[in-house]
Amino acid sequence: MPLTGIGIAGQQRIREARIALIGLGGIGCAAAQYLVSSGVGQLTLCDFDTVAESNLARQILYRHSDVGRHKTEAAIDCLHSLNPDTRLQAVVRRMADDDMRSLFPACDLVIDASDNYGTRLAVNRVCLGLKTPWIMASCIRMEGQLMFLRPDLPAQACYRCAYGNAPDTLEDCPGAGIFAPVAGISGASAAHFALAHLAGQTPPPGLHLFDASNWRWHSLKTVKKPGCKDCG
Repeated sequence: MPLTGIGIAGQQRIREARIALIGLGGIGCAAAQYLVSSGVGQLTLCDFDTVAESNLARQILYRHSDVGRHKTEAAIDCLHSLNPDTRLQAVVRRMADDDMRSLFPACDLVIDASDNYGTRLAVNRVCLGLKTPWIMASCIRMEGQLMFLRPDLPAQACYRCAYGNAPDTLEDCPGAGIFAPVAGISGASAAHFALAHLAGQTPPPGLHLFDASNWRWHSLKTVKKPGCKDCG
């Protein structure tokens, strides 16, 4: 039975959608699971890393027997068993700007679930150039962050507008640690935004912050900055 607010047309758009997912850590694993179980038509998984034993607490697509395998390979095995109808592709390298420019034009949506600011800034630049919608999902310690970005809407702030120069200086999550469920909550939230957008709904704008310590969501308005060096 079609879900109210989604309908048959929304389900069909999800079934036909092509998504690129950058990063198969804790956030990417959770997002991928919901996207595939919801029937997304094609999902391209991008990650250069291999599974380590320390990943298993929060990266829920992997098992102990996967330690040492490429994350994309292990993830595709798990996701294919979940829904064999989703077309799964792998890019097994660290994504550079040229890789993104080659991949993103064939995608309806990009989800960045990487663990570093450099990759997010590259996704921001390439998606701005192609006017491709994308979702930023990140987490660190007990905090999650989520943005739905629409470069096809000229008045909307980009990732650089929201973060200013902070991405050039702030620490990355591998060095700071993550409370495992926060990664899952962030990934599930990214999948929610993605599926809602694909089905014809409008995810809320702005920067959304999850404070796991106090179990609160905060939403901050983002403003396009005329002097932004990425979109200004």
